[in-house]
This record gives sequence, structure tokens and C-alpha cells, in this order.
Amino acid sequence: MASGSALPDAAAASPAEPPSSAPSVLPPLQHWSGGSGDFRLTRSSRIVVDRDRSSALTADARTFAADLAVLGADRLPVVRGDSPRAGDIFLTAGAGAGEGYRLDVTAKSVTVSGAGPAGTFYGEQSLAQILKVSRDHASVPVGSSVEQPAQQERGLMIDTARSYWSVDSIKQLIRQLAWMKLNTLHWHITDSEFFRLDLPGHPGLAAAKSYSPADVRAVQDYAARYHVGILPEFDIPAHATSMTNHRPELRWDCPSMNSIISAGRVDPGFTVDITKPANVAWLDGLVKEVSALFDSPVIHLGGDETPQPALQASCPELVDHAAAKGYQKTEDVFLAYENHLDDVLAAQGKRMQIWGWWPQVGGSGSVTVNKDIRIQAWLGDEDTFIKQGYDVVVSNEHSRLYVVPSYAPGTANGNYIPDDNTLYSTYTVSGSDQVRGLEMAQWGDRAYTMPEAYPLSYLRRPLQILASTAWGSPRLSSYLDYEVYADGIGSAPGVPETADPGARPLGGSAFGPDGAVSAFDGDPATSFAATTAGAGIGLDLGPSGAVAPTAVRLLPRSNSTADLASLAGATVQGCTEGPDTGCRTLASVEWTPTRDWLSLPLDARGKYRWLRLTGAPSARPVLAELQFLAAPGDVQLAVQVPEKLDAGRRTTVDAVVTNTTGRALSHVGVRLTAHHRLHLTPLLHEPLIAYVTVPPHQSRTVRFPVAPGRGATPGDYWFTATTADGRAQGSALGSVGLRTLSQAFDNIAVTADGNPQPGDADGAQSSFSAEGLAAAGGESGGQLAAGGFSFTLPDAFAGTEDNAVAHGQTVPLSGRGSRVGLLVTGTYAPPGGLTGAVTITYTDGTTGTSAVTVPDWAAASPPAGSVVAADGGRVNGSGRAQTARTSKLYVVGVDTDPARTLASVTLPAGPRYLSAKAPMIHVFALATAHPGRTRR
Repeated sequence: MASGSALPDAAAASPAEPPSSAPSVLPPLQHWSGGSGDFRLTRSSRIVVDRDRSSALTADARTFAADLAVLGADRLPVVRGDSPRAGDIFLTAGAGAGEGYRLDVTAKSVTVSGAGPAGTFYGEQSLAQILKVSRDHASVPVGSSVEQPAQQERGLMIDTARSYWSVDSIKQLIRQLAWMKLNTLHWHITDSEFFRLDLPGHPGLAAAKSYSPADVRAVQDYAARYHVGILPEFDIPAHATSMTNHRPELRWDCPSMNSIISAGRVDPGFTVDITKPANVAWLDGLVKEVSALFDSPVIHLGGDETPQPALQASCPELVDHAAAKGYQKTEDVFLAYENHLDDVLAAQGKRMQIWGWWPQVGGSGSVTVNKDIRIQAWLGDEDTFIKQGYDVVVSNEHSRLYVVPSYAPGTANGNYIPDDNTLYSTYTVSGSDQVRGLEMAQWGDRAYTMPEAYPLSYLRRPLQILASTAWGSPRLSSYLDYEVYADGIGSAPGVPETADPGARPLGGSAFGPDGAVSAFDGDPATSFAATTAGAGIGLDLGPSGAVAPTAVRLLPRSNSTADLASLAGATVQGCTEGPDTGCRTLASVEWTPTRDWLSLPLDARGKYRWLRLTGAPSARPVLAELQFLAAPGDVQLAVQVPEKLDAGRRTTVDAVVTNTTGRALSHVGVRLTAHHRLHLTPLLHEPLIAYVTVPPHQSRTVRFPVAPGRGATPGDYWFTATTADGRAQGSALGSVGLRTLSQAFDNIAVTADGNPQPGDADGAQSSFSAEGLAAAGGESGGQLAAGGFSFTLPDAFAGTEDNAVAHGQTVPLSGRGSRVGLLVTGTYAPPGGLTGAVTITYTDGTTGTSAVTVPDWAAASPPAGSVVAADGGRVNGSGRAQTARTSKLYVVGVDTDPARTLASVTLPAGPRYLSAKAPMIHVFALATAHPGRTRR
């Protein structure tokens, strides 16, 4: 460890001032020795980089300076030097690669001394967090700390193979990982459902939403800036259906190997036939191409979930191949293949990592897996691999290092949501030197079309706790206390906050059914359980207590799946006229929460005396605690955003700054950001900044010109304004509308026969056959004439979003016509079909609403009058097996006034997300009967 500046002289400390307590840092500091007083940044403060280490530290120092400016501190100049002067932050590091650091704070200066550049970077993160939390963003308590991570690798795996994440979302995640001092992002980028690498020379292999070599380079460069390593995973020889669908010769001829592990899970093409030299050579080429794209010294090649020994023994070509090679078991064929891949990577200068699996399928016989291969242990068998001499990364699913939320938001989440209490309070990992680290794994099983915010909502708390565990930080009294502690620090610079970190709980009188007070008493051991569906509880802030709240924090009562699911669909409301009158929705609980503090920002455009949480119409909410939060400062911010924003058109967003003090506030900086509520992508290329002077006890409005680009993702955006000094924050929602129906596509209802896994039209993993529809005239991207309309079919058939689950979306139209047609189908529709309302809006502002009835896609005898557009004749079923049955697309139409110009069509209301056995209407295309046409 590089030496830092001397500790404060204890003899010089004033006896009247007690030693400072440890400042808030995430994860908490291990060894804080407090002094007296504070260090303060001044207008002459600088970031001084040790002259001898400037080449290694200057880039990080500039990033640090930029982060401090985002957090509200003055932008500090970065200079080279040999020592700090008064008011400076001095950065130095040893010559090694260590991640530990020493933080020394005196009243005159701060010194961050890293064991290596990464250690200095982590010291910068801690210092940024301390400054962020301080009232003036300029103070650091005097003291010192020596910090050293307990685990070498501290990481997260994200499954972008099943559910695509945008590059912007991946970058935000990387920034947040670094903020928590996690150093590895395991990028699971291929799997059976989708191959997400767009490799030159392999047209048709990659999914429509994939990552180009330029995307990979951009992610790696960004990660390197924040000392996060990118560990790519290319999953072979199993989890390969997307590859074998593209290249059928990769598949086994024997039926027994067309399974996922066991005979009951049929999936032709899930595992590549590695007995064929041509297949091995083709995969070798891919391995080399993937390896060349990534800087990581380690490449993950999967290796898990090959078929069980009984299935292998029933495959003649596998049995014959094993015998020809002199192997004792058929399993040895797969173990020898792992060693072959190890050799391929070694020739590229890389090391191999795989999932621990072979003990689960018979173990080794005559072949031993090379000891230089790193094992990612996930089945609770890390000690087995350690004893055999392997280096191990622990991702033990049984000790809650797996995050696999249900594919259906609002339903129970099953067994793979971490128990954060156990993970925080009692989890331990082997102290063996062969343990290389801890990694949480997020899997996207069946959640193929869910936005990034969905898995991130389940990752947020476990990652905070993993950071504390992997760094070896001291534990607070409970994991719930730790979560509140983490909320006080908030997100990394530039990453959207889930709640205003400076906000504080409001006090008031509880109202609602009997027991409501238990949700506001500060004691998680007491709780409120509604006896009627849709019940609401809240706080009356009093006649003069109305505020603009910034966030809500709620805690479910227990881990009971019923208790947790009871909160899905609940809304948070502000009321101005009474406990249940003059109310406006400020936020909603989008999906089933976990047994953690859930924090949500509020769309508060005004002040409210009554604040309440109201359960979903069919649910009885159960809560241990409920807190409404507001900024405690004497400066308040309110954001005014048009409810609808048009892509490509300029609009204005207002930030109203209120000064409640008796002195003028001069040149107050206000910063505006905007991020998609579900996909997290930014709406603005960079934050907008403006300045205003506010007289005592008055308000002033800052106006920001905002012009969403034509490529802006439709949906809700959080517009957040923050004063430059961090004293106030306000948020509001604005929505960018759809421009085409295809932008509303959120479901995969048509799949290729060779790869049906991504399909899930009905919540039970069934889908149309693309080949069957094509034979019936419904070819992807082609024209389909039916019911007097000519529809252009989505060109996304066979594995990509191809329809919109109707839930009231409004889609622009143009031109004139006598009828508007919808190409639709219903799932879990009653015998008479699903009835919904379609509203047509004209450019003159008038509207017309008509009822439509949509039959079930599998209806053998649709209701009289139904118009069948195409019958695919077979279904790709949930067991990956194809069944011969009806699978119909229908046409429904609504009359329109041909004398008026069409403006838009609003689809029928329905559930927002897919779920099993929920009746849903799927919309594939729109058309207008002549004269006129629609914009598709």
C-alpha cells in the first residue's frame, strides 16, 4: 500500500470536539479513525495528482472532477504536483494492481493513497460519496481509514441473451457497479433463445437486437474508465438453439440428445453435436472471433446443462464416438471438449471459465477437466471444486446469489429472488485462496420482452448487500437499516436516483382502516393488512403542512408471496381536498416487490396535504412500513412537464425554484435530466443547466427548451431537476408518444419451428409457427389481404417482438378512410371472444368509439361473423414440441368518417404485461380501407 499523508495530530485536537463518526460510504468503511473538525473545499481547491504517478491517475482524476461537479461541488482543476496545499485533494498510488486504499483527511487537505490506480479510484468513489452526502457538498470530517476488499472479484452477471439491454443501460449499470466498488460485469451475451453478437461474416446468426463490434468496443472502453472488467460469455456446447436453428447441421441426429438436461424438456438443437469435426471447427472459429472482440483475459464458455447420462447412453453416435476415443463414459466426450476449448483460448492468450456442471451429470471417467479452467460454482458445490484444485467464482443459487424474477410482473416470484436478510446477516464464503470472488447472476428466463428497469428493480438491494459482503464491511444492526443507509447515499453521478437521497420522512396523522397507524410507527414488527380490496392508507400533514413530496418508501410485511403480490398495482396519490378527494396519482408499484425497502420517485407537480397509498382494485395491500419523503431544505423545486411530448418537436420544461428563506439566493444553478422510466435511456444528450436568482420568500421559474429526437424511445420519462448545490430536487413524468404501431410491440407471438423458445403469446410459452403462417399466406414482412384490408405484416416474425398486447396505447394514423382494420388475435379468450373498445381520433379533435370482439387464437369454431385472416395450422408449444391445431389471426374493423382526416387509434384496454391465463388482445398490424391509408 502506498503511504498517505500523516494522520491528524491527536495532541492538537480540541478536547471539546469528540472524534468524528465514520462518514456515509457504500460499502461502509472498514476502519475509520475519527479526528476533530472538517476539511472544506474552497474556490481555490484543486485535485493534485502525484507527479510520479500522473500517467496512471490523471484520467481518473478528471473523471472524479467531473463527478463532483455533477454532485453539486465546484468543478476542481486537475494539476500535477508533489504535495497538496491547503484546500487540495491529493491523489497518489503504488505501482501494483491492488484495489485497497487509504483515506487521510486533515483540516487542510485530503489524501487518497491507493495500492494501485484501482485503489485510488475506489478512494475517489468514497470521497465523492462523502461530499455528496454532506450538506454543502464541500465538507469531509477529519479522520483516516484503511480499506481493503475481502474478495478479489466482485461482480454481476446480466442475461442480455434472453432480454436485450441497450448500450446506454449497460453503461449506467457499469457506473453504478463502480460506485459500489464492484469490479466485474459478466456479460451473458448468447443463449438458446438469442445470439446477440453481430459478427461479421455470419449473416442471419445474430438476433435483430444485437451488439455490433462497435457496441462491444464502446461498452469495454466505458467500463475501463470505471475499473470494471467485462467478462463475456459465449455459451456452448449447450444453450445453443439459436445457433443450431441458424445452422441445422450442428444438431444431433439421435432424438435422445434433443433435450435440456432431462427427457421431459424437449428442445431440438439445444446442444451442439460435438462428435462431428466440422461442428467443432465451426465453433472454434466463433470462439476465436468472440475472444478477439474482448479485452478480458478470461472468456466464459458456458459448459452447463448438457443432457443427463441416460440420454447420452441412448445416442448411438455419441456412444460410438466415446468408444472410438477410448473414453470410459459418454460424459468424457463433453469434458474432453472443455479441454479442447481451453487449448483454443490458450492459443489466443486467454483463460477459460465455465459453469460447474459435470458432477451433476455423472462426473468424470477417463478425462479430467484441466485445472487451469476457472469454475463458476452455482449449485452449492463450490467446496467440491476447491478440493479438486480449481479456482472458483461463487454464484451459489442456494445461498441467494441468483436473481430470476418471474416473467409475469405482479405474480409470485418463485425461489430465485435473494433473501437479503440472510445474505446480509449470515452469509459467508469459503476463505480458501482458490475462491476468486463472488458474483450475483441475473437471469432473464422467459422475461424476453421486459424492460431493463424490471430486473434492475430486483438487483438493486442485493447488489448493495453483495458490495458490503464482498468488500468485508462491518454490518449494521439489520439489512433494513443498511438499505436506508444506502438510500441516503443514492446513485452514482449521472445514474437516475430511485429517490431523492436528501429527502426525509414526513410526519402527520395516519388515516385509513383500523391498523393504518402501524404502517407509520417506524417499527417493521408491526404492520397494516387491508381487509378489503383497494383499501388506502395515508398521512394527513395538517392544515398548513401541504408539501411537494419527492419520494415514497414502503416495506412489505413479509416474504409471503401473497403479501408481496398484494402490492403490485398499488398507486401512491396526493390529495388536495380531502383524504380521498382531489387526488392525483404520483407513482405506482409496477410489479411485485421484495421484502426490502422499495423507494419510488414521485411525479409531484404541486403540494398536497393528504398523501396515501391505494391498493390495486383486486388486491388487499399488506405493509410493515410506509414513508412519504420530502426535501428538508429551505429551497424547493417543482418540475412542470407537458404530459405529452412529440418526438422531433420542441417543447418547454419548467423548473420552479422556491426560496423560503429571508435572504436572496443568487445565481442558483438548476440541472435538468430526463431518463426513460422503464428502459432508463436518456432523452437529453447531456444535462441542461440554467441559473436563476430568487428573492426571499418568492419563486422563480427556469425554462428549459427540450426537443426529443425523432428516434426517442416512446414511453414515460422522468424529468428531474436538481439545484447545483444539491439542496433541492424535484421530478415529474412526461410521455413521448408512439409514432408507429411497431414501436408498441412488446410481445413475441411468432417463432421459427427450429427455435420456439422466445415465443410466449399466452403466458404459457406457446406461439404461432412462422412457417405455418407463411404457408397460410402470412409471411413475415409480406402483405396479407383479409376482411377488405391489406395488412403489411411485421418483418420481425420468428423470434422478435411482433405484436402489441393491447392496453390502451394510442397509435398515430393519417389519411382518410371508411374503416380502420386491426389484425389481431386473442389468448385465453372466452368462447364468445374478448370484447374491447377502439377509439378513433380525427385531426379536428372529434372522436368515435366502437366495440370489437376478438376470438381466441385456438378457437376451433370462432364466433359467427369472425373474419379469419390466416390459420397457421400448428403451434410451437411450451414443451418445445410442435402441436397440430388451429392458430388463427383475425381481422376486426371499425367504421370511420371518410370526410375527416384520421389522427390516431386507441387500442382496447387490457393488462400491461403478459401473464399466464390472462385474457389478452394482440395487435399485429393496422390498415385503412380505401380511400386513405395508415402510417405503419
